[in-house]
Amino acid sequence: MTTPINAFWWSPRRDLRTLAHELRDHAPAWSRLALGRGRAFTNHGDELSELVLTEALGRRVRWAPLGREDVVAIGSAIVPYLTRGGVGQIWGTGLHTPDIPADRAAAVRDRVLAIRGPLARAALGLPESTQIGDPGLLVRSLRPGLPRERRRGTVLVTHFTSHMTAIERRTISAICSTGVRLLPATLTPADMLAELGAAEHVMSSGMHGVILAHALRTPATLVSLKSPAATEAAFKYRDYHQSVGLDVHPTPWTSVLDADGRHAARERGERDLAIADARIDELVEGLFRSAAPLRSGH
Repeated sequence: MTTPINAFWWSPRRDLRTLAHELRDHAPAWSRLALGRGRAFTNHGDELSELVLTEALGRRVRWAPLGREDVVAIGSAIVPYLTRGGVGQIWGTGLHTPDIPADRAAAVRDRVLAIRGPLARAALGLPESTQIGDPGLLVRSLRPGLPRERRRGTVLVTHFTSHMTAIERRTISAICSTGVRLLPATLTPADMLAELGAAEHVMSSGMHGVILAHALRTPATLVSLKSPAATEAAFKYRDYHQSVGLDVHPTPWTSVLDADGRHAARERGERDLAIADARIDELVEGLFRSAAPLRSGH
């Protein structure tokens, strides 16, 4: 009988150390999110690890802390992996920053089955033959029954930190006052996939809102909710977008407050999707191949 696989992903609900950090650093955001849809102290992108690993590997998945895990998959978890004694295989995991000490990178290179994108691959000094791709893209093959026709308008996926300040919360309210529906990051993965698969257009301030929209063939726009808006995307966003053949420039939230601005954003999202679509199919195939060592376990 196939044995369960132990996987680590960011999870304040399971990791007291992470929970303490979140209560210290982001309590205002979590208190607001607790009043709405979803589950407190969760992030749909990280929680997707369980679903993707279960279906891709055909094995039951158990969360495990770093140091006792067999695999780290979805999330920007390389730095915690390096600093907190990670021992498992790395499959599609990413980085927040390219500044990784060379000795630490060298120590884990033989554990990398896949890495999120070409920038992370270069930062870790991995060979160009190393498979790239965020495992979240696998929902394309795992959720083939989602509706092809978009019929539920535009949605806004927020990162949990987007709810930290009154200014940011007012920004979110201003966007939603135009008829855009809010999808907080605390939705379960199943609920988030159903929402994104049925939307006409996804605007997201978090990375996995964009990744999952692309996987489900829904036009997506990365939106900056900051004032003033960010003019350059962070490393992890550039890493993902380059993996699917795209450049990335955050769209200021003020530009999507009117119908013309939202229409223009959707058209850009459609053009991006046309470019990325075939590349995503290739990455999905490569990710399945690279996961072969994880499927054994008897």
